[in-house]
Amino acid sequence: MGGLLSANLPFFWLPTTKAVITLPFQLTRDIYIYQSSIWQINSPVILNEAANIIIDPCYFPVEIQVIADFASRRKSFNKYVIFTHSDFDHIVGYQYFKGARLIGQEEFLYCDSEAQLYQLREIDQTYYINRRIPFVFPEIDITFENEYRIPLKGDELVLVHAPGHTADSIFIISREKKVMFAGDYISDLEFPFVYFNTAAYLRSLDMALKLVEEYGIRYVVPGHGDIAEGPEITERIRSDREYLSELVEKAQDLFVQGLQEREITDVLKGIKFRNEPIGGAMLKMHVENIRLVLTELRTF
Repeated sequence: MGGLLSANLPFFWLPTTKAVITLPFQLTRDIYIYQSSIWQINSPVILNEAANIIIDPCYFPVEIQVIADFASRRKSFNKYVIFTHSDFDHIVGYQYFKGARLIGQEEFLYCDSEAQLYQLREIDQTYYINRRIPFVFPEIDITFENEYRIPLKGDELVLVHAPGHTADSIFIISREKKVMFAGDYISDLEFPFVYFNTAAYLRSLDMALKLVEEYGIRYVVPGHGDIAEGPEITERIRSDREYLSELVEKAQDLFVQGLQEREITDVLKGIKFRNEPIGGAMLKMHVENIRLVLTELRTF
């Protein structure tokens, strides 16, 4: 659904934070979406009589505070912050939600926290971000292996392990509202960024399609960008899978032919995503995918 989050939303400018704060978009009853002015990161908020749930609260301090103030209006005995994965931009705001239990897939416990802290510090220094509450890497309260369920009044959240982007990535499904929160998958802004494993990523895309069909998903909320609705959901999954499959297959062919890494990389840079050449800042991420695929081929 192109432009869903940005359509007709009022905003104001806070010059001390470099952030534009928008009012939340109400996707369905109980479900609200905030979007950061950096990287279009989405922070969903679920306010239900049974629980207050925040997913990936981020990014600028003033944005996180607005989300926390909004969520605090609905009192609930159960409070949760769910991380779709351990990348720094998705975990940076949890400390604003006092008393919330932190939920993440069990691989979260083994992520490279120092690398994430380094990236966070680098971005904060670049944009002169002053965090009044110094960031401390989260200690997870609830972990799970394959699936975890949170009962809500009139609904249930289903958390499903979906490795590929990272080892600890998950999908979150609202059964009643038929919404899937996809983390760093199924975005209109990004092709697949593979930090963990390409085969696992492809399996997770296949699983996403099955979950969409099984639960009759109407909306997919990606970690970055606009919400997908209806046929656009399967189209995004299809194009993501097409890109990654082509990358892996062509890399395998060139590798078997005995080409050097530099030669293979030069050829694979020409792969398109959704019929468009990959250039600009995204080219760096595409090259990182190429390097990962070649590493996997060498260790196969």
